[in-house]
Amino acid sequence: MLPSNRHYAVVLTAFRLYAGFFWLAYGIEKFLHPATFLPPTGLMATYLAQAVAHTSGAYHGFLVGIVVPHERLFAELVRSGEVLVGCALALGIFTRFAGGVGIILGLNYLASKGGLGSVAAWTGIDGFSIVLSALCLLLPLGRPLGVDAILYALRPRPATAPAAHAAATAPIEAEFVEEPPLEEASAPRE
Repeated sequence: MLPSNRHYAVVLTAFRLYAGFFWLAYGIEKFLHPATFLPPTGLMATYLAQAVAHTSGAYHGFLVGIVVPHERLFAELVRSGEVLVGCALALGIFTRFAGGVGIILGLNYLASKGGLGSVAAWTGIDGFSIVLSALCLLLPLGRPLGVDAILYALRPRPATAPAAHAAATAPIEAEFVEEPPLEEASAPRE
């Protein structure tokens, strides 16, 4: 016997809440203690210095050319992104979009450590955040006990014509058509 829809709703809601509180735990800390995170002396500056040392290629160029000169802006984006993703998942609003942003954040953290190609790096907290966010993107986690359920119910639906609806719901019956036998071969001869 399969579990009821209510059971699945409880499990999905618990999973979504866990993902939301996961992101909130990391983001809120950065707001509560900004001096320990924000540049020039905070963790973000140290993090960027290590990222520049451990990366290469296009991502390294992105870090050196864009992120480092604007490290204060990117520090704000990181901590705001984590809190917004956490809030969206905890409330169940725009959960799929929040899951996508969480994937981008996690991939960025993994890439900054030079770990995109390392299996060991994927087993850490950054890989976990990517998997957690991917499930929020792929599953309808906002519909059970979330704001997404209200938004889903309010979305406009196309009107169906009564005849089209009747034709779509009518049972399908087999129809046999008599055909005269072929007088010559139907395949071309070589």
